[in-house]
Amino acid sequence: MSINSRSDSELLALLRESDPAAFRELYERYWYGLYSKAARKIGRKDIAEEMAQQVFAVLWQKRGVLYIENLGAYLHVSLKNLIVDYIRKNIQEENYLQHLKTFLPPSYFSTAAQDVQYHDLTDNLHRVLGQLPEKTQQVFILSRFEQLTIPEIARDLSLSEKAIEYHLSRALSFLRLHLREFIALFLLLRL
Repeated sequence: MSINSRSDSELLALLRESDPAAFRELYERYWYGLYSKAARKIGRKDIAEEMAQQVFAVLWQKRGVLYIENLGAYLHVSLKNLIVDYIRKNIQEENYLQHLKTFLPPSYFSTAAQDVQYHDLTDNLHRVLGQLPEKTQQVFILSRFEQLTIPEIARDLSLSEKAIEYHLSRALSFLRLHLREFIALFLLLRL
């Protein structure tokens, strides 16, 4: 029986045994459909291509432990999760930009040079955020980028509101301390 006439279940069994021909056949069956769906949803072909590739990369990496009943559904759910993550990240970045705009004058964002300054500031913010404990980072991101309230964050993370307030206060203090010179330098350069 040729590889392309086998069912998805048969190909998955071969894939669990690391059969590259089975993987190639599954890839050829499903890649274009995944790519097309992602391109329609996010409107960027380059990102859609990366997402489709990532779905198959994970399938290959987890081939020995995955037991999938419906491969098409599994692949589309995997893609949907990547699309949701991509959209969520873009919303977070847009919310972050809006949040920054409340602290900086509108003229700050008006030229190409200022775009570079903005990217420097965001790079430094992400670098400093990366120094915080994971839970504190998570609370800050949910509060400032995703605009969730303290009760919503407490519910989502299964923590008390006091714990959320503590993490948020800790993050803001840390950011003020570590970004103070950076923001002051930018403000001086703007004069």
